[in-house]
This record gives sequence, C-alpha cells and structure tokens, in this order.
Amino acid sequence: MTCAPSLLKYLGTKLSLAITKPKAFAEQRLFQAILVQALEDATNPSNFKRETYHKHDSHCWFVDNSDDFQQVCWGAELDPEFVRGEYLKMIDEGKIKFSEMQISWLRYRSLYKKYREANSKEERREIRSLILKENLKKLS
Repeated sequence: MTCAPSLLKYLGTKLSLAITKPKAFAEQRLFQAILVQALEDATNPSNFKRETYHKHDSHCWFVDNSDDFQQVCWGAELDPEFVRGEYLKMIDEGKIKFSEMQISWLRYRSLYKKYREANSKEERREIRSLILKENLKKLS
C-alpha cells in the first residue's frame, strides 16, 4: 500500500508501519485503502466546503468507534483500539485540528440540515437568517 509521504509523517512510526505493511489478500488491501483514505480526509487542511465535510465525517468515524470502523480495521488486520488510539494521539498533538473556516462550514451544514427539517415558514425564516449571518462571517 502506498501513501502520501506527508500522511506518513503525520501518522507517526507505529501507525505508518502498520498501515503500509504488505497484505496478502486483495480484501485486506481494500480495507487498508479505506483506512488510508479516511486518514487523508481527516488530516486535510483544505478550507473548501466538500473537503471540510469529508474531514468531519472521517473524524467522527474514528472518534465514534462504530461497528463499521471496527470491521474495517479488523479487515485490514489492525486492532481498532490501536488505530483509534493513534488517531486520538494525533488530535492531542495538534496534528488534526479544524480551522475557523472549517468550523464555519460545519455550522452552516448543521443549520442547513435544520432548515430542511423545519416544519413552518417562520421556523425556516429564522434559520435562514442564521445561515446568512454564518455566511457573512466567512466573508469577513
């Protein structure tokens, strides 16, 4: 499995070695690639909306320790607790963080979801004004 050198630098020695060791079966390589993509998304510094959403989704996937996350780790022959522990260590070391713009995009996403779920025009109007305020913050 090949990874971007910048990602390997972020991951540290233990996780880099575990993720890049050759796997015998195609299925293991597939699960390994899923983990690598999630780590690349989680470490992405881009302030673009779509990349921010991918970053947040990946971040939640690692932090929440879901059954899906555990199955992918076991499929890649990695202990989920080890992978999650290394990810949390990267957060503590400041290697994974969200910029102000990324946080703004995540607030926008949350407000937009509330807007779509609103039951009345008045509720939508209130949420729309909050969305506009959030967009103005991005411009300043």
